[in-house]
Amino acid sequence: MNTNLPNVGQRNRKRHPANPALKLFWECRYQNMPVLTHEGPLIENYLEILLRIINQASQDCPRLFAARIDLHFPAQGYTGYTGNDNTCIGSFINRFQWELDIAGIKFPHKMRYVWCREQVTSVHHHYHLLLLLNKDAYRTLGKYKATSDDYPEHDNLYQRIVRAWSHAINWPEQGTRGLVHATPYKWIIYRGDQAAFAEVFYGASYMCKAYSKPIGQGMHCFEGSRR
Repeated sequence: MNTNLPNVGQRNRKRHPANPALKLFWECRYQNMPVLTHEGPLIENYLEILLRIINQASQDCPRLFAARIDLHFPAQGYTGYTGNDNTCIGSFINRFQWELDIAGIKFPHKMRYVWCREQVTSVHHHYHLLLLLNKDAYRTLGKYKATSDDYPEHDNLYQRIVRAWSHAINWPEQGTRGLVHATPYKWIIYRGDQAAFAEVFYGASYMCKAYSKPIGQGMHCFEGSRR
């Protein structure tokens, strides 16, 4: 439980103390769907963005592939700038979009995304990323490891993510595979399947927690697709 958000008397705090524009959400259900609150309150503004983007993706694609990815910086020997902005995640999104655009897949990928920035005790912050893609184009991340001769499988989705992050942080591709973590959270959503939709929203609601967000330090901690 996050101890940095004390109650006001006997009542739960309604606004984030570092940014009153952010509304704290303490309930276990949002829009009649369960959410993860085991690490303290979520931020309602972020839940609204998350729901909007999953809704837009579902309306655009009869079938969706969704996956949550974690993106880390090298713990040692990294001299790249990670600082008080999100240049790296912006560069990653642009490069990954380019990777998908040139992939030569028969169907349009229709990529949408949500990302959040977090940091507790680590030297560098990290990002959680929810990817939403047209299932007709992609239905799996593919193999996470290189082939036996240590040469990456260039056509799978995971390796495209690795290459995009490698480019974004200016780090060798071979060393970047260990920095891109494919979480167990992967889903297929068919339009109209409310149970599957709620399952994705539940798993991704973890990204909306107030705990571990460097709020009030002059940078965005949560963003998603604009279209």
